[in-house]
Amino acid sequence: MRGFIKRNKFVVLLLIVMLGFFLRLRGLGRVGFNKDEVNKVEAASAYRQGNFSVNLEHPILMKSLVTLSVAAADSWNGSTPGLAHQVSEEMAVRLPNVIFGSLTAVVIFLVAQEFFGASVGIISALLWSSGIVAITVNRLAKEDTLLVFFTWLGYYFYLRAKKLGSAHTARQERFYAASGASFGLMLASKYFLHYLGLNALYYHLLGRGDNNQPLRKRDYVLFLGACALVFLLFNPMILLPGTLKYMLHYVREGTVTHHGYLMMGHFYYDDPAHISHGMPIYFYLLFLVIKTPLPILGALIVGLIEVFRRRREPGPFFLILMLLLWIVPFSLLAAKWLRWMLSLMPIIYILAAVGIVKIFSSVSALLKREPGYVVRSAVLAAFAALFFVAPLWVTARTAPFYSLYLNPLGMGRVGYYFPHDEFDDAGLREAIRQICEEAPRGAGVGGEAPAVFEYYLHKFGRDDLRYFRLSDPRERDEAPCSAYLVVEDGRKYFENIAFIEGVESYQAPLRVVDVGGVAAARVYHNEELAELREGR
Repeated sequence: MRGFIKRNKFVVLLLIVMLGFFLRLRGLGRVGFNKDEVNKVEAASAYRQGNFSVNLEHPILMKSLVTLSVAAADSWNGSTPGLAHQVSEEMAVRLPNVIFGSLTAVVIFLVAQEFFGASVGIISALLWSSGIVAITVNRLAKEDTLLVFFTWLGYYFYLRAKKLGSAHTARQERFYAASGASFGLMLASKYFLHYLGLNALYYHLLGRGDNNQPLRKRDYVLFLGACALVFLLFNPMILLPGTLKYMLHYVREGTVTHHGYLMMGHFYYDDPAHISHGMPIYFYLLFLVIKTPLPILGALIVGLIEVFRRRREPGPFFLILMLLLWIVPFSLLAAKWLRWMLSLMPIIYILAAVGIVKIFSSVSALLKREPGYVVRSAVLAAFAALFFVAPLWVTARTAPFYSLYLNPLGMGRVGYYFPHDEFDDAGLREAIRQICEEAPRGAGVGGEAPAVFEYYLHKFGRDDLRYFRLSDPRERDEAPCSAYLVVEDGRKYFENIAFIEGVESYQAPLRVVDVGGVAAARVYHNEELAELREGR
């Protein structure tokens, strides 16, 4: 297997990237926008008019790519071929992340190959391309996909520079500059400065050696200078005084209008201000356990054992350090979200790849004693089916609702563990469309995603409908007596749960929107909303 991979790396990697692209693209427009994605749509619209002062809590690289994609889609839809094959706005907004998410397989391959060889690199890339968690987040118009791509690209170039030892060649300098530029693009994607620190910490703890010589002053200038220059070039809005002011307002939770995350039937605080009663510490571990196909989960355990056994080697030490410095602090934070896991998944997939290679080598050693060609072939075929074909089949079968996948350990309770992240406003577009088709003029529409409601009410030509938040008592009091209410389990909060429970005990839903065979949104129609305004 190793010889075949070495001879055909480019072809194999190309096929892996194409597979990842197909899985990420499949049914991309089948799910409507969530709140954060509508913010990207609004930013793209503002950018096209020369206004870059919207959605300032995030850098502009992601939004700039969305702007280009939407503009290209508009041009295509207006062309002769596009009239018969329209590109939806949902697809256009998400397409940049689908592309970068697919290409991340190459970057993961490069890093894993440097540390563990081509076999682990190829398997790591394949696991990323077909991994359900990675696909789920790559299909969202969020900054995390670009963050992972450029962070790991920075790791790779820095590693290549270090491997040149004390040569101090022009090639080594170019690697340091390329690494700095990659980290600059990472910061222009998301303000996660600590990944620069983690890279430096790894090489500090690793200790000096032939492949870890200290940087010269010139190397530091090239690395940090390229990082700063590229960051400012691709995110110049950081220099505006209004950006810092808005970011401070955002960090102080000035934009937060509700609290609470429903997980396994219980509410937890999901904001950094609540140290106690925050999200369970086992949130991410539980997500991995029930959202990872069982063969890959088994390989992950074997990989963890193998890298711990070899923990003094550079590659295993890198994985152990990055795993601990991710899982510990992120698990201790009160706020937790599925999309944050994307930066963990390259580590998880490389660990699983190490496990698969270890299992394969052990099986191969045993088969050398078996003289029967048929038996050896059958065992190897079973190995491939278990670790590659079966997980890929599970992923393909789950499309396009990847986030709803549960392995047998999840006991089939879809939407019970993490309804907010599993549904993420899936079904809301369809619920709003149904309301728009039957609601009388001026009717009230209650829900918990203002940006999504405003976007789709406008898109469906019903700007006359009056939206109000279920979590805001004042808005409920001012709403028309006859109102449609949209209830999503993922949008239940401390501020609206009493009101929603009153609604649910008062009447059966008028409509239920299913996503992947599971109820994602329920529509109620209340002729006398006043009876429910006090939470009865």
